[in-house]
Amino acid sequence: MRFTFVIDPIAGLEPCHDTSVALMEAAQALGVEVWIACVNDLAIDHTTAVAWSRPVQINAAVKVDGQWVASDRWYDTGPAEVVSLADSDAVLMRADPPVDEAYLQATFVLDAAAHAGTLVVNDPIGLRIVNEKLLPLLVPDLAPATLVTARADHVRDALRRWGLAVAKPLNGMGGRGIVMLRDGDAGLEALLELITDSGRRQIIVQEYLAAACDGDKRILVVDGESVGAINRCSPPGEFRCNMAVGGIVSASALDDQDLAIIERLKPLLRARGLHFAGIDVIGGRLTEVNVTSPTGIREVELLGTEDATHRVVEWIAGAAESSRDRRYNSWRSLSAI
Repeated sequence: MRFTFVIDPIAGLEPCHDTSVALMEAAQALGVEVWIACVNDLAIDHTTAVAWSRPVQINAAVKVDGQWVASDRWYDTGPAEVVSLADSDAVLMRADPPVDEAYLQATFVLDAAAHAGTLVVNDPIGLRIVNEKLLPLLVPDLAPATLVTARADHVRDALRRWGLAVAKPLNGMGGRGIVMLRDGDAGLEALLELITDSGRRQIIVQEYLAAACDGDKRILVVDGESVGAINRCSPPGEFRCNMAVGGIVSASALDDQDLAIIERLKPLLRARGLHFAGIDVIGGRLTEVNVTSPTGIREVELLGTEDATHRVVEWIAGAAESSRDRRYNSWRSLSAI
């Protein structure tokens, strides 16, 4: 088998943290050829999705005294080649947000790969039609009180009801650009001007959940089934729990509320081809569903589910084989005409 990972430049990845690296390691352990490309390496040649991609060999990180340790030279790559993505059994779209014009254009190239029968994780159509911050609104009884707007007066009205809120950019990640809003704060007007670009950019505003003091749970799921979870708490002097801003990570088990949320989301994720996702839960409320490049699997394996990455990759390999069989049978049917 061959998997192609569409990632940000590999030199910038953190081998002891990045889920993409863990997935590449697990694929290698299964005997899968691993190739890498960036968003700007994707192209369509006539009707064929291609990529300037390189084979890569990952020198796997190891656990030492309760933490991951990687060698200084943790990867080696071969020369770049123009290869058809149809020659890959699976393409894993793992480029980080923002979901900007370049990202969306890449999903159209991946459409061509999917049309040729290659499994794309996650499905490019699903990536286009789903916003990670807004997906919880498809199950409104599970989401916190939410407002999406570019209007400062709209936000002020909500703050009068809630008192305290969290505002996020719609296409951000890793806690970037997230701010806390408090009714009556002296600097509120200036802050609203900044985050809405003076009313030209919509933001998402959620009522602050007091349970955030106990942490923000990240649940990783593949094909709608949990492979593990962690809890993230904000570091001193910070309200954000994201690992990218120093969130303190601890082991976490799933409770009945978590299991109910997973069951509610399962058909929604499957219907949109969002095979691998990271579900964020605060106090039993669904706050985000990460589908572009869900992360946290290194921490899950360090603190709890040791085989989480292999379970994800084994599922992808099985689904890719089924996709290849359907492609072969479809070709045989057409050949018989």
